[in-house]
Amino acid sequence: MGIDKLKAITYFVRTVEAGSFAAAAREIDVGPSALSKALTSLEDEIGFTLFSRSTRKLSLTDDGKAYHACCHDMLQQLEDSELAARRGLVRTHGTLRFGVHPAMRFALLPRLDGFLARHPDLRLDMMSSNDAGALLDRGLDVVLCIGELPDSSLVATHLGWAQFVICASPAYLARRGAPADPDALAAHDAIVYTMPDEMSATRWEMQRGTQRCVASPSIRLAVRDGAGAIDAAINGCGLARPYELAVRPALQSGVLRRVLPEWESPRQPVHAVVSNSRRQPAKVRAFVEFARTVV
Repeated sequence: MGIDKLKAITYFVRTVEAGSFAAAAREIDVGPSALSKALTSLEDEIGFTLFSRSTRKLSLTDDGKAYHACCHDMLQQLEDSELAARRGLVRTHGTLRFGVHPAMRFALLPRLDGFLARHPDLRLDMMSSNDAGALLDRGLDVVLCIGELPDSSLVATHLGWAQFVICASPAYLARRGAPADPDALAAHDAIVYTMPDEMSATRWEMQRGTQRCVASPSIRLAVRDGAGAIDAAINGCGLARPYELAVRPALQSGVLRRVLPEWESPRQPVHAVVSNSRRQPAKVRAFVEFARTVV
């Protein structure tokens, strides 16, 4: 069985620093025979003698002196790396690389300056993605996802819910009138978001108490990105059905108005997905808690 080389190297450096085998054994809290055996095994492993045993005084050979300098530097670098890692667990610093569902950007970005102000040593690197697999594929620290997650080895923290809302601009509603019930939606123009290479479709599920229905307004505009659908709604092109958190600022300012607010649309879970739940760096923990307040 091979020796524990790192432990043996540590014993070697501590022995040189202590100035004697006896003092090193006391400092390390091992028996003198165990220390001697570890050092002899290390010499056998590396193939040269570390100590001159022709004198009662602790004395390094020339090879031992060169090896001690290398080992001392190596252990110092290891200690520095461990210290930096431990600080990373308690202090938010460095670069946080994260992915975010495109709809969440509208709620996240207006409040991101406050998060950055609270963490001045942190730099953010953001990409739009709702694919939890991107966490590993692109080396992200965390991904904020909307929707059910597929089974995987990734660890997810539930942050809240994202709910669809039907909305339109005041100009459109003034021109076409506000629908009084779901059946009235059939006479309205719909702006739909559709993925590339998919057929555009409108199936707007709604519920009021125990009543359930599916409305199908006429598709007037199909767009390939959620931001485009929101922009089109703001500019009066028709009714849109984005996530509420994506249009929250527009609804609060009156740029968009909610239609049929008494009818609730389906909601989807929002998760913060990380690769491993154990000992997450402080920057990840802080960002996840921030994201929880946004949802």
